Amino acid sequence: MTVGDIERRMTTRELAEWMAYARYYQAFPDSWAETGLIVSAMLAPYSEKGKTPKANDFNPIEIPPQHNIQAREVILDLKKQLGVE
Repeated sequence: MTVGDIERRMTTRELAEWMAYARYYQAFPDSWAETGLIVSAMLAPYSEKGKTPKANDFNPIEIPPQHNIQAREVILDLKKQLGVE
């Protein structure tokens, strides 16, 4: 739904109610954050002390690589972070 659609179909009061509901009742969970937390917890017993991956490490990158060279750099950086040669 676009901003224009919301403006045409919803009153300001209804929008404010939905915003309050989402803020205080967490009606819209962040599935990436939840998945990252689960994966991080699952890997914790198998990770070296102090090197446990954080939940945020499993969220998708904000700007995907646009070129093969950029993708290669991202993969090399990930390998370096994981200690893989």
